[in-house]
Amino acid sequence: MSKQVIIVLVEGQSDETLLYERLRELYRGCEIRFEIKRGDIFYDNKNGSKSIKSIIGDCVKEIVQRRKYKKKDILSVIHIMDTDGCFIPAEKVIVDATQEVTTFYELNNIIVNSPKQKNNIEIRNRIRSTNVDTMTSVDSIVTKAYKYQIYYFSRNLEHVIFNEPNPIQDTKEENIEVFLEQIEIEGNSIEQYLSTYFIGVSGTSYSDMYRESWGIIKSNTNSLKRSTNVPLMFEYINRILEEF
Repeated sequence: MSKQVIIVLVEGQSDETLLYERLRELYRGCEIRFEIKRGDIFYDNKNGSKSIKSIIGDCVKEIVQRRKYKKKDILSVIHIMDTDGCFIPAEKVIVDATQEVTTFYELNNIIVNSPKQKNNIEIRNRIRSTNVDTMTSVDSIVTKAYKYQIYYFSRNLEHVIFNEPNPIQDTKEENIEVFLEQIEIEGNSIEQYLSTYFIGVSGTSYSDMYRESWGIIKSNTNSLKRSTNVPLMFEYINRILEEF
């Protein structure tokens, strides 16, 4: 009998802390395998000329080999990323030489402290947004071997959960654990909480909502605003389990 493995690619430990136990609770028959990809897989100079589909595909193949999974074991690969404002127009990256920190995220702008950093952010955004565009247009990877869907937190997880667009690294894990305890006391769930910030879509089918949620976040300066389409992940998992 094959396993029912859901591989979840995330950028940091806080994503796993937020979602792992809830996914295990809801999908007891599945193996939920979080894989933390440190750094920015959508913008990494070490990847050279490789396409983003190949980069992510190679990542998944390495996980499958390392974990000794069979192809039939994998229900889907789910990818959760931070937008980091990567879709904003270039003119919304503004230089303020008096700013002490290198980069600071505001509601409608990214403020940097030098022309050099402005150029760095513009290049990052251009490459990153192009790569995300590619991955939002596909529903499978590794020559269609594995189903694939990608979801976002904007600007990042802490922005959505705590309204902190410029979070302090040292307190991330502790804050999320306190948050999870609080919503449990309130009788709430993480997917219900996140639904508060899943806004603007008019479609009713999963595919329409998925496509529209990405269209919205890519528009204007929306990738700096407090929003997420992660609630769709739960609906997606329900759908693939029904098909299994």
